[in-house]
Amino acid sequence: MSQFNILVVYPHPADSATEASGTVALHAERGDKVTSVVVTHGERHHMQWLADQKALPEDKRDPNLKSLTLDGYKDFKAREAERIAEILGVHELILLGWTDHEIYFDLDKVHQLADIIRRVKPDIVITRFPSDTGSTTNDHPVTGRIVMKALEVVTNRVREFDGVDAYHGVKQVFFSFAGGEESNSNDVFVPGIVPDVWVDTTSVIDKKVQAMDQLVSQGYEGETARWIAEARDGRWGMIAGCAYAEPFLRPQAITYDSLPMPPRVVGKQYRATVLHTDRGTARNTPSATPPDAYRLKL
Repeated sequence: MSQFNILVVYPHPADSATEASGTVALHAERGDKVTSVVVTHGERHHMQWLADQKALPEDKRDPNLKSLTLDGYKDFKAREAERIAEILGVHELILLGWTDHEIYFDLDKVHQLADIIRRVKPDIVITRFPSDTGSTTNDHPVTGRIVMKALEVVTNRVREFDGVDAYHGVKQVFFSFAGGEESNSNDVFVPGIVPDVWVDTTSVIDKKVQAMDQLVSQGYEGETARWIAEARDGRWGMIAGCAYAEPFLRPQAITYDSLPMPPRVVGKQYRATVLHTDRGTARNTPSATPPDAYRLKL
């Protein structure tokens, strides 16, 4: 397959920028079609903008703050998600509008995602690791579990019973991490959850940082975005043997026709020390936060 149809499913707009966004940007650059599903607006997560506004004198606050409603704030968050999708090269953004902090495993949500899977017909699905941090109620792993059940549902449909055909087109699922759930290692003999796929995101780390620049509602823009990229994605890069990387775990082992030897492995050459040269740094990425990002209404 030369091009892929990729479906990415996350709980909040911030996840679409902070997790597998480098990988998404890489695939978009190579011409793959990426559909991003964000199931909530993240309207109750890390409300830094609102806290900052309340800390200002009244005459310095956003004039629309006095009339702020939940729907108005959701629109504010939706614009962040739209800007993130544009920076990463996402083909289609879908905001489902589930209630933030109240994502529970239920069949309505499963079938809603199943309908999207049937329409999008992805080859690859990326979603959050479905059992991280030992939590059974956190939005992130619950979303992952809903996605996996939706994938099961689309494969067991029978037209005579359900009015739709089964879809068996998903070739691979990749679970992503936020940082902390996985072991800090690429050694498969280390106890704990060890990612089995690492993607070198060095060439698109600027896009990932600038995607995070859009998250002014959570205070992720500016120095925070660069700190996240350097501290976390840079750490992942050290583990993976590059400047910046993103880890993934596949739900099942892969069967190959022969031993897998991709060009990155075949072309590997001895280097006494892997030096950080001619790569640039996330810290020096120019800001991509538009001035109107801080305004409730345009």
